[in-house]
Amino acid sequence: MAGFVVKKAKREKIFTKIALMAPSGGGKTYSSLRLATGMAEEIEKETGKHAKILMINTEQSRGSYYANEFDYDIIDMEAPHNPERYVEAINFAVDEGYDILIIDSSSHEWEGSGGCLDLHKQAGGTYQSWRKVTPRHDRFIAAIADSPIHIIATMRGKDQYETSKDDRGKMSVQKLGVGAKQRDGFEYEFTVTFLLDQKTNIAEQQKDNTHIFSGKSGVILSEDYGRKIIQWANSGDGYTPRVRNAETETPEEDIKDIKKQIIALCTEKGGTKNKALMDTLKSFIPSGNPNQIRDIAKARECLEAIKEVEAL
Repeated sequence: MAGFVVKKAKREKIFTKIALMAPSGGGKTYSSLRLATGMAEEIEKETGKHAKILMINTEQSRGSYYANEFDYDIIDMEAPHNPERYVEAINFAVDEGYDILIIDSSSHEWEGSGGCLDLHKQAGGTYQSWRKVTPRHDRFIAAIADSPIHIIATMRGKDQYETSKDDRGKMSVQKLGVGAKQRDGFEYEFTVTFLLDQKTNIAEQQKDNTHIFSGKSGVILSEDYGRKIIQWANSGDGYTPRVRNAETETPEEDIKDIKKQIIALCTEKGGTKNKALMDTLKSFIPSGNPNQIRDIAKARECLEAIKEVEAL
């Protein structure tokens, strides 16, 4: 058929993407560090170079709780937790030569301050408003899927409570994790996806392309499993970088909408009479005219900066 290229299927090396979902107290951070440590050990064994782990931490001081047990670097990511900041952090990890990136937690990109739900509300809160937010979230998914780095992403579980009676008739309440606090289906973008039990920290695989966990009713995620994941990932030959087509690029209407927000905010805060406002604008565009901003990342930074300027 015209337009189709047929070739022999070949197994290449893979940069694994692992998702850990759990309610509060389910052991997401600790399990991530155990897996990442085993992965780093196997990479070092196979390549002879020291493998580096980076954590993007949105969980306040909790990201450093286990610094005395594991060797890793950390970035504390404060709000706003918009998709672009996550993409920037992923690209930073790649550029700085890290081998494994832990995103703890990816739920903030969806429901955190400045995350997708906030962005949707700011865009009008209608069904149509999602057309301005969904492409931004999709670029976050693409960054995880396509980046040449192993990624472990944690997600807060959607908590549900179940009451039960024991043999003596005593009632107890158990917190269950039922899916993730992220966009529906997000957890299936990964190579392996686990749901961790809140009481036992046992991980049940929800999806497993590696087949390492097939047939297992539940496991404690350990360094040994991290080593096995790297052995599986490196069992192919070569690696072909993934390049998304141009359809995933930012629509022109997105930057136009940001410029409108900038102009509206400037008007509210006193316009050209507000020296602090104009100085802030000119730090992004020397003319002080928001319409001349061409880069969408710069436009978003400008908008956030203007929000901090006091009105006259």
